[in-house]
Amino acid sequence: MKRVFSLALAALLLAGCGSTPAASSTTNTTVTAETATTEASVGNGEPLRLLQHGDEKQFYISEDVDNSETLLRYRIADLTQCTDFIPCDIEGCTHDTENCPAVIKRAFGNRLWVLNDDILLAMQYSYEDFSTTLTLMDRECHDRRVLTTLDGYDLFSSSDHAYTDGDALYCYGNQSNQDGIYRVDLESGSISEVCRFSTYSLPILGVIGRSFVLTQSDLAYPDSSGDLATDALAQPTGTRSHVLLNVDTGETSVLRTYSTEDGSLNQTEAHVVDGVYYMINGSNGTLSSVDADTGEEYKITDQMPKDDIAQHPMCYQIEANLNGWLVFYNQPIIVNAETGEVRQRTDLPENYWNGYGHQPSIYLQLQDRLLVDCRYEPYTRTGIGTDGKPYNIECEQIYLGLISIDDFLNGVPNYTEVCKAPY
Repeated sequence: MKRVFSLALAALLLAGCGSTPAASSTTNTTVTAETATTEASVGNGEPLRLLQHGDEKQFYISEDVDNSETLLRYRIADLTQCTDFIPCDIEGCTHDTENCPAVIKRAFGNRLWVLNDDILLAMQYSYEDFSTTLTLMDRECHDRRVLTTLDGYDLFSSSDHAYTDGDALYCYGNQSNQDGIYRVDLESGSISEVCRFSTYSLPILGVIGRSFVLTQSDLAYPDSSGDLATDALAQPTGTRSHVLLNVDTGETSVLRTYSTEDGSLNQTEAHVVDGVYYMINGSNGTLSSVDADTGEEYKITDQMPKDDIAQHPMCYQIEANLNGWLVFYNQPIIVNAETGEVRQRTDLPENYWNGYGHQPSIYLQLQDRLLVDCRYEPYTRTGIGTDGKPYNIECEQIYLGLISIDDFLNGVPNYTEVCKAPY
């Protein structure tokens, strides 16, 4: 059975990793103290937190206006009343033109996050002029104020990894074909570079305190065999490290290094969940955490399913920590992160889409509830072809609902339906 559920509405593009402590020095790294910028300055000391599309009160949806490739409409799901609405108070408004306060011009990339109790932050990326625009607005999507337009910056390509400390936005981006971590002041809109990378891969695992956890590699891949299936399964040799990058000082320190020499490179996966670094070794079935300050490793359990993790890395991905229980992408168990207890996971009824059943996906994790896709309903929608003629598309309408964390963990489908998802 396939399990599919993810926080932040998107899968992390993580490289594989392993389980041996690193030496104090590194070689062939993509991020070093020398490449960290001197522009980094001391922040407010608050831990970085992931920007999300909602909070305990509301969840925000950006949806295409019907039959329009140029307009986007905001919709708000009220998570206290379990209803949704378009934030427009114009009587008789059809909500499909820019005269509607809930409708904006559609960009190549669009994001809308909850910044705090009073303010939303929108990001739009224009592919035509290679610029990122950040806009602040109130919680009803009104009173919009353009914070800044950053010409020549693409901050959208990894916008699932956008963080804040309340005073600044910290995110991965690209400027003049150079990847890096950038800081945008949320008062002035000024941008500064925290560090640069010498590779175009996505290196972010998450954040711990005020440090990004980045991936740096020195890998060699086998020559092509000419067979796509064989090449897809070919494993690299060399080393891969996970590095802590402090956003205030630009200083880096190696958290763990994994290599083919000790067999850890292709048999271990690592993930950062709620500010904790976890690693799973598929060959011996161990799940451990690592203290980011001391580097000390703590074994949580040795009862993980044993498998060739290089062939099935996503199956071991830790999707969430729910009331202390670690939930995985495609494992039949859950693990208590504190006690090491392992228990069978009780499935919820599957959602059937794309030809087979899926476990519900987590759209938003709240204090004691989850917003998940609770049902799917087939329907036919109309698109407009390049010739201007309409055509039909067979789809499934997604419905979102709230469920308690306890019910989710125990397979009890006690949902309170809230709204339709945009797709």
